Amino acid sequence: MVFLIAVIMLGLIIFVHELGHSLSAKFFGMPVSEFSIGMGPQVCSFETEKTMYSFRAIPIGGYANIEGMEPDSTIENGFNTKPAYQRIIVLSAGVIMNFLTAFLVLVIAFKLSGKMEFVKVPIVGKIAEESFNKNILKINDKILEIEGKEIKDWQDISKRINLLDKDKNLNEKDIKIIVERESKQKELSVKLERNKNNKRLMLGINPAFKKEKLNFSEALSQSVETFNNIFIGTLKGFGLLFGGKANLKDVTGPVGIFKVVGEMAKFGWFSLASLSAIISINIGLLNLLPIPALDGGRIIFVLLELVGIRPNKKWEEKIHRAGMVLLLILIVGISMNDIFKLFK
Repeated sequence: MVFLIAVIMLGLIIFVHELGHSLSAKFFGMPVSEFSIGMGPQVCSFETEKTMYSFRAIPIGGYANIEGMEPDSTIENGFNTKPAYQRIIVLSAGVIMNFLTAFLVLVIAFKLSGKMEFVKVPIVGKIAEESFNKNILKINDKILEIEGKEIKDWQDISKRINLLDKDKNLNEKDIKIIVERESKQKELSVKLERNKNNKRLMLGINPAFKKEKLNFSEALSQSVETFNNIFIGTLKGFGLLFGGKANLKDVTGPVGIFKVVGEMAKFGWFSLASLSAIISINIGLLNLLPIPALDGGRIIFVLLELVGIRPNKKWEEKIHRAGMVLLLILIVGISMNDIFKLFK
């Protein structure tokens, strides 16, 4: 089931990207000989008067075969015969469709599901499966005191624990807390544990959440905010990666996405919708990078024409082919790393 959800999600994201290229090309009269979802051997297809639509065996990638992009092409109304601004629009259309789709998914998700906000009152909403305190604390326990210090809101919990940690090392040691459970106060002995990632002490609990229904205007506003956060976060991620501050091993490829989809599916359709928006924005920004073979790389060559620099078309095509080979090698490498992580 997870595999099917992941294939459908990736397929739809790729579909809207290539649909952007195809529709914009046809709008400017450029012939589109094939519109394909997936790569590799053809599974099925059907033809119209001008375009063949096909599904291929490997559910990764896809393409809109716009005629006239080859250096020596003499096809009437081919890509290279069109004005530069039209070519830039066609090359950008896939990315624009990715962004529009991500935003639309967010609007629908927030309108249907509402907004989840954590309750500021220090009430236990969830207890980690691996927590030492799984059989001591209970859902809906209200934490009143930690080691004699009153707890007024959720933030006070981490503040109090951090303060205790500065005074003495409390890793895997018992501390006294007072909770309100079923209108009665109880004193409990709980154990603190250190987070493996940030090394901070924790009780192994999460806050309670409440769902807030949103009208269309509120859903729109929340979608804009979320879209901007994802967009900026993705840009920062690329900056860290290309700046050498992030490890390529931490990058998730097509294979790793299947695992992520499986994890998100546990939290319901809203999490899957949010993930699809994140992936769509990531794919959009990735394609805008000025790398040969990607949309951004091709746009750079068209922009050069606009400023009076006309690169040799044959050399340009060779550069794009070399870029495609390097990208395929990179995808294979990341996929192999994903497979390795699955079996760790």
